[in-house]
Amino acid sequence: MESSVIDRAVLAIVQSKTCQEMAEIIRSINVSYYEARNITAEDFIKVFRVLHCAPTTYLGLQGIGKWIVSIILISFLIFGLIGNILSAVIMYRRARRGISSYFYLTILAIADIGVLYSGGLLFLLELVFNSHPLLEKKIYCRFGLYILHLFTYMSAWLIVAVTFERFIVVRFPFQSILVCRMHVAYTITLLIFLFFSLYTVHFFFTADIFSAPILTEEGYHPNYIVCDINIKTHRRLFSFLDLYFYSLLPSVLIIVLNLLIISTMFHAIKQRRTYLQASDYNATHETCMRNLHLKNKSSSSIRTQFFRSRSLG
Repeated sequence: MESSVIDRAVLAIVQSKTCQEMAEIIRSINVSYYEARNITAEDFIKVFRVLHCAPTTYLGLQGIGKWIVSIILISFLIFGLIGNILSAVIMYRRARRGISSYFYLTILAIADIGVLYSGGLLFLLELVFNSHPLLEKKIYCRFGLYILHLFTYMSAWLIVAVTFERFIVVRFPFQSILVCRMHVAYTITLLIFLFFSLYTVHFFFTADIFSAPILTEEGYHPNYIVCDINIKTHRRLFSFLDLYFYSLLPSVLIIVLNLLIISTMFHAIKQRRTYLQASDYNATHETCMRNLHLKNKSSSSIRTQFFRSRSLG
């Protein structure tokens, strides 16, 4: 009688809680409850998962959603690779003429290929073949996160470098001769690479393969294997730093530099318009004076000819 009452209470709790919350509650139930049924708490959780939180299994590409996402990813990988390779080749040829902006764009195209394949290709393998290369070994996990974050940072900050160079050219055209040189572009690119290489090297020490409870659209996974920073406090810290270095700071710099470029262009256009108006006024004034002089000269000539003809008559 008592056990049936407990079973009904547990069933009521199951119906009102989520899968993740229910797993935590089951672990806190008195041990005698499981001993009376010759079952452990972990076995009970497994049964609970099968009955109430079983994830939906997908074999290959079932469902229109996965087909669409897979086709989009494959298109991005193919056309992104072709487009970035062509961009890198064209920009490199122009960079050989000594134009530093094209060197930044060449490295940016290579970094974009790295971002595309270090993230998109792995997601495609997981989606289509249910393959997780980063979860096979710790070194794969750590090296994969290192490469993904390095290329991501390089891509963002190379755009900042190009925008800063354009600002120097527009705002300080004479000083840009000293700044917009190839050796300066080499130095800035190397500094960006070294800085973020040293920053992301922490993944070789902080990243690991571990299990964590995750609730996805496919169901609740109490022991889902992930590749991420193992310590929760470190994960929050580096997530904040990633947001700052990858998104917030580059976005602010790019917006500010572009606004300064636009304001400089408007100021230059305004000055040019004022100069043209002044030039038109001077040209019109000189034309009027010349016409007046010619008119006076022609009038005096006519009077002189008239008096000469009267005297001869």
